[in-house]
Parts: sequence; structure tokens; C-alpha cells
Amino acid sequence: MSTPLESIAAGQTPYVFFDLETTGLTPKRDRIIEIAALRFDRASGEVEAFQTLVKPDRPIPAFVRAMTGLDDAAFAEAPEPKDALDRFFAFVGDDPLVAYNIGFDNAFLVAEAERVGLTPPPTTVCAMRFAQSRVKDVPNHRLETVAKALDCPRPRARRAMEDCLTGLIVFEKALELTTA
Repeated sequence: MSTPLESIAAGQTPYVFFDLETTGLTPKRDRIIEIAALRFDRASGEVEAFQTLVKPDRPIPAFVRAMTGLDDAAFAEAPEPKDALDRFFAFVGDDPLVAYNIGFDNAFLVAEAERVGLTPPPTTVCAMRFAQSRVKDVPNHRLETVAKALDCPRPRARRAMEDCLTGLIVFEKALELTTA
């Protein structure tokens, strides 16, 4: 039986690349405020998108407002965490989850899911760890650095969908490095 990464690389299964924006860096204390995801089928080239804001239970910190451009007013019509996660998990289905620095994003998914009584999808692949094994001679493996090294477009906005798209392109280019 192949690993999720082997199945993805072989084009045998679509995968969902996702990114989160949060109120801070600590999953037990801070909250998810935005979820973006792209389901990519390597075999067909088809892409499906998912994006939602998530209503936080606290004001948006100044550093997050400055980084994302999202203020408290942006969340007036946002779904509650349970509804947002329920929709996201339905979008993911049984496909493997991939993220750049999956430890960060997955820790938030697990913590938020526990708070609202849901079970997050279990299969995860770390695109950053994979890029570390393929992209050498860079000062670090932050998404911005690897994107630049692989000549990937990098939007200026610091939002979940923009980071998700950049991460997906970086991951795909890193996958190509292994099969070229």
C-alpha cells in the first residue's frame, strides 16, 4: 500500500492543499479566522476551491489586522467555527490534506475541531518538509523563500487563499523535481 505522498506524486489521488489564518500562534489559545483550500487532481489538472472566514470569539489583534487586512467588521457575516469546519471537512472528504508547514495548520485544525466536537481529516502531508528534501541551496525553507527559488508567483497579500495557491504551486514544482 502506498503512502499518501506516493499516491499524490503518482497522480492516483486528488489532494487538498489548505492554509489557515489565525488570531495568533498558539492553537489552544488562539483561533482560526480563515480557511482556504484547493483540491487538485494531478491526473486531470482539475482544481476546486474552498474559502471561508471563520467568526472568532475575540477581537482581531492589531498585528493580524496589519498582516491580513482583516478587521472585526469583516467577520460580521462569517460562519461560526463549527459550521465553517463542518463545511471544510466535507470539502476535504477522504482526500489527503497537504499544507506548507502542516504542523502549524494541523494543530489549529485539531484544537478547533476538539472545541466544537468534530473530528478532523487524518491524512496529512507537509509540503515544507517535502520541499526541504528537494530544494537545496536556499537560506531557509519559508514559503516565500522557496517560492522565489522555484520562480513561483508570489502575491503580496497575506491571506489564506493567496498562501494556499503559492503553496500548491511550490509543492507541485517540488514534485516535478523528483520525477524530472
